[in-house]
Amino acid sequence: MKPSYFIIDRKHPAAWLSVLFMLAAAVVRVVYFTGRESTPVEFWIHYVNVVLSCLFFCLVVLLWGDRRPELTVVSVFLGVVFFMVKAFTFETVIHTVLCLILYTAVLLLYSLVIFGVIRNQYFLYPLFGLPFLYHVFVEDSQYYYLANPMPPFTEWLPEISVLCIMAALFCVSVALRRR
Repeated sequence: MKPSYFIIDRKHPAAWLSVLFMLAAAVVRVVYFTGRESTPVEFWIHYVNVVLSCLFFCLVVLLWGDRRPELTVVSVFLGVVFFMVKAFTFETVIHTVLCLILYTAVLLLYSLVIFGVIRNQYFLYPLFGLPFLYHVFVEDSQYYYLANPMPPFTEWLPEISVLCIMAALFCVSVALRRR
């Protein structure tokens, strides 16, 4: 197999930040789901899938990022599965469709960059950064920190986990270097 065009520079602070954010996402998921009743689909897609995906991502970045960064695509794929399933719970069809398009674009563009078809990681910055900013400043403000009444903090945990995943993907994009 031909080596990927990019490597993840493990010496770059952004690589370490990506690992910290992914670990935080996994820990927050575990805390949220501990002792919580859930359906089998919720348990496997929203908990097991996400936690395993986060942990695998961390392993790849730390152990093989400089040799086999394409393995991170497995984690991104599992994350996209989670986000797509989650999209079907949204209130409007247009929101669901737009998010399905976004999640497909994330997997496709990330894969194309990692495998060197697109030889510029700068496409990934807005791909991960803009949805993160949208969540923090638009969506989360109305559902969480500016909501009236404000939901209990434990209900914020799934969103905090999602934000950590988005931040981790942004950070790993910054840590990419040409081979």
